[in-house]
Amino acid sequence: MSPLSHVRPASGATELARVSGAPRPVPVSAAVSAAREQTATVLPLARPPAPSPVPEIPPEVEAAARRVARGALEVLGGTRPLQQMSRLLDARSYERLQLRSNLIRSIHESHGGAATGNALRLHRNVIIRSVRICPITPNIFEGSVVAAEQKRARAIALRIERLRGQWRVTELQIG
Repeated sequence: MSPLSHVRPASGATELARVSGAPRPVPVSAAVSAAREQTATVLPLARPPAPSPVPEIPPEVEAAARRVARGALEVLGGTRPLQQMSRLLDARSYERLQLRSNLIRSIHESHGGAATGNALRLHRNVIIRSVRICPITPNIFEGSVVAAEQKRARAIALRIERLRGQWRVTELQIG
């Protein structure tokens, strides 16, 4: 049955249509509504696609993110030798960290400060506040680390990849 087949015209609608010259309301016959129901196709409700399986995050990835974030800030502060980061970083990230630490050191020395001055004490007490890891593929992860120092907090973005059986940071951005 169609939705309009059970609707009846108001009592004065036929009289009003006759007097005003407007077309009369025509009731829908049961045969017409039955034909409409037979020709109507019912589509099943679309189901949402099944979620893709999310790769598990190995605990070594989060540990590597913590180590690299803390180590990089200590290298920039002059309290850790850069060579200790060579196993955790790929060659390009290692060179960029070396360049940045050299720039910080040269700026500090040009202002007449020693290596133990107040400017480099910023990086001494690094506390890792949070680590977030996002899987890209089973062997590639991206992470963000919030590290707090004595006077400010820093955001660190990393890309960690499994290279030759070892987790290495291939991208390192320190804010």
